[in-house]
Amino acid sequence: MIIGRRQFNKIKGMLAIGLSFVMLLSGCGSAAQAEPEIELIDPVSSASITEVAVRRTIRRYEVLDGGVFPVVSEYSTAAGMKAADIGFFPGQSVNRGSVLFSGDMQDYIDQEEAARDALYNLIINYNDNWAVNTLRLKELNNYISSRESQLENDPVLACDVQRVMFERDLLKQTMEDDEAIFMLDAKHLNDTLYRITVNEAKRRVTSYMSGTVVAVNTASPGAQISEGTSVAAVTDGHSINILADYRSARELNSAIDVYAIVDGKRYEITHIPYSASEYNALKASGSDVYSVFRIDDPDGLVRAGQKASVVVLYDQKDDILSVSNECIHRDSSGFYVNLASGEKSYISKGITDGMFTEVLSGVNEGDVILLDSYNEAPENVATLARGDYYLSYEGTGYLYYPDITNVTNDVQYGTVTMTEKKVTQGQRVKKGDVIAYITVSPNSVRLEELSLRLMRLTEKRQDAQEAADDPGNYFLGEDVQRQLDNMVSSLDRQIEDVTEQISEIQAAYSITAFKSPVDGVIGYITDLSDGSVLKPGERIATVASISSEYLYAMNEGKSLLYGMELTGEYTNPATGDVVSFPLTVSSASFGAVSQELASDRVFVMPAAGVTLPGGAYDPDAEISAEITAGESFTPSNPWEEWIAQQEAENAPAKQSYKLTGYLQYESDVILVPAKAVTIVGKQAYVTVLEDGKYIKKGFIAGGINPVRSVTINGTAYIWAIEGLEEGMVIVY
Repeated sequence: MIIGRRQFNKIKGMLAIGLSFVMLLSGCGSAAQAEPEIELIDPVSSASITEVAVRRTIRRYEVLDGGVFPVVSEYSTAAGMKAADIGFFPGQSVNRGSVLFSGDMQDYIDQEEAARDALYNLIINYNDNWAVNTLRLKELNNYISSRESQLENDPVLACDVQRVMFERDLLKQTMEDDEAIFMLDAKHLNDTLYRITVNEAKRRVTSYMSGTVVAVNTASPGAQISEGTSVAAVTDGHSINILADYRSARELNSAIDVYAIVDGKRYEITHIPYSASEYNALKASGSDVYSVFRIDDPDGLVRAGQKASVVVLYDQKDDILSVSNECIHRDSSGFYVNLASGEKSYISKGITDGMFTEVLSGVNEGDVILLDSYNEAPENVATLARGDYYLSYEGTGYLYYPDITNVTNDVQYGTVTMTEKKVTQGQRVKKGDVIAYITVSPNSVRLEELSLRLMRLTEKRQDAQEAADDPGNYFLGEDVQRQLDNMVSSLDRQIEDVTEQISEIQAAYSITAFKSPVDGVIGYITDLSDGSVLKPGERIATVASISSEYLYAMNEGKSLLYGMELTGEYTNPATGDVVSFPLTVSSASFGAVSQELASDRVFVMPAAGVTLPGGAYDPDAEISAEITAGESFTPSNPWEEWIAQQEAENAPAKQSYKLTGYLQYESDVILVPAKAVTIVGKQAYVTVLEDGKYIKKGFIAGGINPVRSVTINGTAYIWAIEGLEEGMVIVY
């Protein structure tokens, strides 16, 4: 209680004060109710005033700024790779086994094809050789067995049989060696195929859970991705945590209570500490470090995207005798206060909150103590009431199509000439629409070589078939017949291979146009003129799929959280009509994701079933969207840097939308005029008028770390978490 050493006889005035600052849920003021007249007491105008020792609650606390984030699982690459395709984007649902990210597979495809061909030819050649050798072995055995009875009487024959037996044994050894070599070669090729399959699988990052994608690595196709790079994050759709300003486990364990306030309601929380290795890894990676809390929400009221205030109460004592810190002095004998009676009274101190200190002895309740400070007379009075505290958001969203496909010149045979481009940048296309017409000039030499080879193989095959069908060869036995049949089969395979090559070339020669692979928007179209010859693999166009249609908003201040609900406004440029529609922040750009997936922008999606005005599904819209380049490009010299800069400056203006919403909303909380609050350290205080006396009270405040106030009817307010009650009269 602070009063003058003598009260002025003059009364400053009688004020009729109403609850002019009581708000509706929308944040607007409501009609005021008349309050009883209140007399303000002027302190004396001197350098020395007094204070009465009173009982109060003293707290040591801090309020950590936080938010409700989804619990995510991050997925990283198992091998280095060139980026090829992003399978899913933020806000899209995935199932267990869905491919989230994949690398370029062409080298593995080529290796696998070569290995399978080698294995196929190995098996065929081995079987053919085995059949021939088996036939020869049978002939040798028949020769030996048919002459065994004549060997004693015919030395010459015995010598010849011995030679044949040697040839037979050598053939057996050769067949055994061939089998061993075949088994080794077959194992090697099978191992190669297995390794290719395993390594190919490493270039596919798949989800091991069903849920929703919240972040992706937006590497352009062709960009090199190192092993262990995070490429996607998925949440199960219901698991949430609170992430708040970091405090160590030791600090939090020293608190007597830790809880969270979300939308004006208290929730019990449990701290989830980092291990030393986890903490060190986060710091080393440059990631922001947060304190993580599990929230007890049995009714499921809390959702991702809401702001959370985490109250850490380190100490609290209720109804204890205390005085202002500015009353307390110190000399060689200890701490003391100067009583109004002129006496010096030495005291024993207890806890302090920065403004008040508990007095254990030396002062009694009601003692008048001298203060070495001067307080101006209060000019305002307010009665505390409940209302809604909210921080509004207003920003700009831009039309965005991140899911792109490159249209390239994949014709492998002949000379490709572009005859006519049919699309322009920003144009909408349907799947199958012509991007550009082309002509393919045949490579006649290669085609003639293959045609001649096919003719000769066909002739050989005809001769082999005639031999196999000749009745005169039947007496040679089944083995000879099998050998002839194998020869026919071998020629059939060669004919099939050559025929396939000819068909591919002829098919390439018949290509007349490059077409859109998806329903989408043209983000890039080559600047080559009609009549230009295209290089193999040259990019012709980039088509952005409209199945992934977003807005994005910049989020450098980290104010937009995954799950926040916003409202978008689109102004039709032709009619001037304004259309409003619901949106949801669909990506986590910080906090719940690692530094590799963090971003200075967030994806924003229309609510389910809502068509984005001005987007690709709006038939009357002129689209001007941001579409990724579609290829990895890093300027390597000043000329390329200048070209890239010119392209950026000359790019069409991105289509913009107005975004509004609430960054924080606390329902039905005690609102306190910001000017009435004194902040010492991280503690908040107000002066309460009780029974004609001014009493300084501490309270747990929201919106002061950092200071965030909301202006309602011209008055800035913060909100009280604990320590103040509705109907209290405060002065300032």
